[in-house]
This record gives sequence, C-alpha cells and structure tokens, in this order.
Amino acid sequence: VLAEAWRIAAPQVPRAALHLVGRGTMTATVEGLVAGGGGRVRWSPALSTSGVADALDASTALVLPSRSEGLGRVVVEAFCRGRAVVGSRVGGIPDLVTHEQTGILVPPEDPGALAEALVRILSDTELARRLGAAGRVAVEPWLATPEQYATRVRDLVERVVEGT
Repeated sequence: VLAEAWRIAAPQVPRAALHLVGRGTMTATVEGLVAGGGGRVRWSPALSTSGVADALDASTALVLPSRSEGLGRVVVEAFCRGRAVVGSRVGGIPDLVTHEQTGILVPPEDPGALAEALVRILSDTELARRLGAAGRVAVEPWLATPEQYATRVRDLVERVVEGT
C-alpha cells in the first residue's frame, strides 16, 4: 500500500524523499521501490536506537500504514521527536494518534487516501510542524525515568493489593 501510495504522491512533492526502515516479507517490493525511486527512496533494514532518533529528526513525519498494529511504539518515538504521524486507522494507532491534531489517520489498505495524506503533510510545513508539536505534548504522560516507572508500578500493585 505504501509503495503504491508513494508512486502516486511522489510526483506531487518533487523535493520529498521516502526512507523505509525495517525488515519484513515485502523485501522484493521495497527493493523495487528503491530501484525505481530515482534516488528519492532509501531503505535501512535495521537501525540502532540512535539511528531511529536520527531518522525521525531528519523526517517530516512518520508513515505507519499498518494492516494491524498493537501499541505502535514507533508512534511514541515519533512524538518524542516532535514528528507528526500519518497512519492507518487500525489497532492501537488511533489510540495514540488524534486525527488532525497529532497526525492524519487514513483507512487501511487505501493507497489513494494514504497518498493524499502524504501530499498534505509533505506540502504543508506548518501542518507538519503543528501536528508534530501537538504529538510532543501528547506523549508527555508516556514518558518516565526507570525510577518513575518503578514507582508507578509499585503504587499500582499496592492499590490492587489494598483493593482500591
């Protein structure tokens, strides 16, 4: 779906580039997209933690056109870096991304809708900035040091044990 959406969107945003990250069953599709992308598509099968942060910092938005998704930790990572999210309206993505506030949600399996969202976010730097800034604010409750996390878990366990 992303490959098809990119083929639709790319001519409309000639300065934009697509950086694909990760491994999966669609390697041939990814390799074809990179080969036909005119240097505007690159692929990193794996990135270190700092590499993910660097890639997000260099991006306009995170694109997550999942068919199914749990919590979507990468959404939290994008919000931590102040990046908007363009994602499918599946699984945990809509639990994290508020449409038109912290990102743009599209129906799953809809390359036309995904392409339209990509063109919007890549053509409107103010929109991307506004959504990313709101995502950064929205992620604050998710952030905690290991000590804070341990305290929260201990407090939760104590409340459960006490029956409150």
